[in-house]
Amino acid sequence: MGMKNLIIVTLAASLSLMAAVTNSFAGEKQKYFFMVYSNAVDGKEDTYLKWYQGQHIHDLLGIPGFVAAQFFKLSDTQYGGTQPQRYMMIWEIETDDLAAVFADVSARLSDGRTVFTDAFDQGTRNSTTMYPITKRVTAEEIKGKSVDEVEAVAQGR
Repeated sequence: MGMKNLIIVTLAASLSLMAAVTNSFAGEKQKYFFMVYSNAVDGKEDTYLKWYQGQHIHDLLGIPGFVAAQFFKLSDTQYGGTQPQRYMMIWEIETDDLAAVFADVSARLSDGRTVFTDAFDQGTRNSTTMYPITKRVTAEEIKGKSVDEVEAVAQGR
């Protein structure tokens, strides 16, 4: 199986798992965080980093629904374990049809509008899509508040 086919099959599997969640928000624009964990192929880290930080951000942020991206590297210090992937990309997606956005990604990977690289280690790839159930809460916002007050802040009340 070629790299493009493997990507498409992986994305298709992700789509089927996310369809139930997406259907509960049909017609409503929802914010999602699509986290992709990965590594570079041995000896190709420079190519991987250049592609991810330039070409891939360029290509995916051109897809309707993708609104932001941020790339992360695993810290040397971990709390309670670690993981095999050294990099994580968080894509922010805003849409009322997540399955359609991912179908567009698959189509663009298939026809070459989204460029892929052989420096991306497909064997280490793992991804998760989440949506927020609270607002972002800062330490400053809750300073001096009770547990019930913190819950109200988190729920946006």
